[in-house]
Amino acid sequence: MIILNIAAGKIKPILEDDASKQSNLLVNLDTSYYSYMDPDIIEEAISAWNHHTSKVDFEYYCKEDAFTFMERTNVVFDRICVYRFLEHVPMDRVLYFIYLLSTVLKSGEVVDIIVPNYYMLAVMLYNENVRSPDFEANNILLTTEILNEPGCPHASIWTPDRARHFMEMEGRFKVENIEPEYNFDGRDIYLRFQARRK
Repeated sequence: MIILNIAAGKIKPILEDDASKQSNLLVNLDTSYYSYMDPDIIEEAISAWNHHTSKVDFEYYCKEDAFTFMERTNVVFDRICVYRFLEHVPMDRVLYFIYLLSTVLKSGEVVDIIVPNYYMLAVMLYNENVRSPDFEANNILLTTEILNEPGCPHASIWTPDRARHFMEMEGRFKVENIEPEYNFDGRDIYLRFQARRK
């Protein structure tokens, strides 16, 4: 299986079922990598891996912008993971990003997405008590997950309904397996969903 891990940092894909039992070629994509390979070298390695009869696990790191990589690559992946990145895509580029995902994912395969669940965050904000001993910790969580850092702000809002709406809007994906209270990185305020390429 060939997997694209968008904005990966140090986070590895969460593989369940048969995906974790087979050989995988993983392309970790993040602009922050210090040590990395150029996209054309990775594409050559993927081509060679595809033609090998006995496959072993390989992992590559690519320092490329997600939009640029998907616009230019010739590789079509078996799975795409997008953890803690989609909320950084500006709302006016979300549909284009989803379109690009559809161009680099095989038909019938899955993109796995984790984003902050803004419905849960809104409920927390609405119910907050500034006199509570937990206020400061909750304030840090809410401020971080709603706004993030000024240099890397959150630029789009995601809820289960919004995930289904935007992912299915142009008929390229069908959303399935929505987990609205997903625990990730020590917090249970995330939304995880898979969208299957039609």
